[in-house]
Amino acid sequence: MRITVLVDNNTLIDRYFCGEPGVSYLIECEGAKILFDLGYSDLFIRNARSMGFNLLDVDFIVFSHGHLDHSWGLARLLRMYTEANLEGRDKKKPTLVAHPHAFLPRFLSGIGQIGVSIDPRRLEGIIDIHLSPEPVWLTKRLVFLG
Repeated sequence: MRITVLVDNNTLIDRYFCGEPGVSYLIECEGAKILFDLGYSDLFIRNARSMGFNLLDVDFIVFSHGHLDHSWGLARLLRMYTEANLEGRDKKKPTLVAHPHAFLPRFLSGIGQIGVSIDPRRLEGIIDIHLSPEPVWLTKRLVFLG
């Protein structure tokens, strides 16, 4: 298993990447590629490109929970997949795995919406969705706990 940090708030490493108050990881396990959380913006996409990763070939997208610092990159990822469709580029159709509550509206007083910014119905045709409160096995060794 290999875990690559695509985005977090620490950029003090041996190469220069952008950081933000959000998180995104690329997990590679038994031939499967899993995007775990998508950060706040498109930085996970830009950093992945800088590291030589193609995010059009991921098998799963997993949300740990539905806060903006873990999910708002979804709009940018959908745009990337839609553009690939329009341009006829090769890509996989990943499955988004999350607890059903990840898509519930979330608000913070004085701030407004802090939950997932995309209605799951907008994902139809672009990516598959598997919402489950129960564990979901992604590979023989990797499980999403729900």
